[in-house]
Amino acid sequence: MKQSIKEILNEGTARICMITAADLKEVIRDTVLETRRSLEAEVAKGQSDVLLTRQEAQERLSVSRTTLWKWEKKKFLCPIEVGGKRRYKLSDINEILRK
Repeated sequence: MKQSIKEILNEGTARICMITAADLKEVIRDTVLETRRSLEAEVAKGQSDVLLTRQEAQERLSVSRTTLWKWEKKKFLCPIEVGGKRRYKLSDINEILRK
């Protein structure tokens, strides 16, 4: 039975499978296009959030690097990865400051 990579991923079950380079390329291309469309839609709506570095987040929140790390572990403030670097949404930080 032949399934697409998307179908296999949506099943959520563990399995070993062989894929062709062309199939892998297609999945990567589709993922990139989907992400790009999503980001373009966000920017068009003006909902794109400002991202802060770890240092900027620490300064805005007046906390140490250790506190920031503990908050990440507790899922109190979740960073996002951008180019292998952690960034923090300004809107998340402002929400913490409001509380």
